[in-house]
Amino acid sequence: PDPPPGPPEAAGAETKAAEIKAVIVGDGGCGKTSLLMVFARGDFPKVYVPTVFEKYTASFQVDGKPVKIHLWDTAGQEDYDRLRPLSYSDANVVLMCFDVTNRSSYDNILTKWYPEVNHFCKGVPVLLVGCKTDLRQDPEVLPMGLSLLAQARYQENVRDIFAATCATALGHLLGLQKAQPRHRVCLCTCVYVCM
Repeated sequence: PDPPPGPPEAAGAETKAAEIKAVIVGDGGCGKTSLLMVFARGDFPKVYVPTVFEKYTASFQVDGKPVKIHLWDTAGQEDYDRLRPLSYSDANVVLMCFDVTNRSSYDNILTKWYPEVNHFCKGVPVLLVGCKTDLRQDPEVLPMGLSLLAQARYQENVRDIFAATCATALGHLLGLQKAQPRHRVCLCTCVYVCM
């Protein structure tokens, strides 16, 4: 089995990639898998196939240091509500995704996804990611505070989302290493819109 994700090695040691586990959640069909496949494989899926559970791994550089990010793609359908929590174990960061063309997908972030993530991943950093911006007709439907538009279909700014994901997770791990108490004061660490 893979070793658990953890902080980078101590200074002076051979440079070994830090490992991060990122869990991606959101409604079925909101764009989670497309985002992950474009980042990890460079390939936008041609057809929608509902995910039960997939794991992707990608290597990345954060501030010139190697990072291996394990991306856990989860099923958003209610049929998998009892299975999905198994994915949360040892998560370093969670991406909550929603479809910017579907208001109920965003509403479910507040009523379903955040409560579930907060229950199973208390204290783990959370990033909010809006997907499918290439399909949206009305830019006014985006929630307040969304700051970066990216499109997985055209691979625009997708790497930025995962750079922020890695930096957020590594910063959190470093804070845990220093054993400083941290208090969660907001719903999300960072907000991005993609696809």
